[in-house]
Amino acid sequence: MATGFFGEANRIKGSVYRGSFNGDDAAVKVMKGDVSSEINLLKRINHSNIIRLSGFCVHGGNTYLVYEHAANGSLSDWLHSNKQQTYSPLTWKQRVQIAYDVADALNYLHNYANPPYIHKNLKTGSILLDSVFRAKLSNFGLARTTANEEEEGGLQLTRHVVGTQGYMAPEYIENGVITPKLDVFAFGVVILELLSRREATAADEGGGDHEELLSSSIRKVLEGDNVREKLRGFIDHSLGQEYPLDLAFSMAQLAKSCVAHDLNTRPAIQEVFMTLSKILSSSLDWDPSYELEQSTSTGHPHGR
Repeated sequence: MATGFFGEANRIKGSVYRGSFNGDDAAVKVMKGDVSSEINLLKRINHSNIIRLSGFCVHGGNTYLVYEHAANGSLSDWLHSNKQQTYSPLTWKQRVQIAYDVADALNYLHNYANPPYIHKNLKTGSILLDSVFRAKLSNFGLARTTANEEEEGGLQLTRHVVGTQGYMAPEYIENGVITPKLDVFAFGVVILELLSRREATAADEGGGDHEELLSSSIRKVLEGDNVREKLRGFIDHSLGQEYPLDLAFSMAQLAKSCVAHDLNTRPAIQEVFMTLSKILSSSLDWDPSYELEQSTSTGHPHGR
């Protein structure tokens, strides 16, 4: 394992360094403390949209986790970096593909991994992009198995609430409730970020100390009158007219259902994945010239 002695030139971000492992590019994460739960999880699972753990070693009180290298870094950088010359806007099709990939990974974790897992730390910073912008879910340090859920009445409780502001579901913040719907809520926020290129939390436009949550702002967009105009105002302006408004509306509606305050009204990730599969298929068939023709006519999403 070679990393150039973890020099600054090889630092990717934080405690993650670029290196090589068996001749392949790798990302080496240096961690302190007990990371056995993350290692045990990643050793058990194998999915093309989940970052692959190639190996690990313990030395000098540190654990070195060797992952496959995601050449294009984190989704957070592509959506929110100030370095516009480095990070050009993602296309509509790339954004839908990324959402589909993450839903695929979550569907695997919730329904097909043995035992099933809740990620618990989903955010754009936990989504890495490979050389062709396919998504890889990472950061499994907070992941928790759902194997004992049935014995405990279908949910778990914790007094130790940890996470990132803007992505945490209300039942988790208020009561420490942990279910797979926790990931569904966070994924809804990720979809909204992909649509709008806005961050999960933003300073209150009124100038106060209060932060506005992206998960709350979508309700104002999709409720009431002039939904079409409000949605165009919400969607990332760098896309211009280069997106299908009807499919963007479907994505926004899906995200809104994912960030519902009541966890019981949120869809299961399997349903989310199936919906995104249809949106992706339609997006890949979409012809930009059609949208230009439609932009001068009425029709498509009206106020509901």
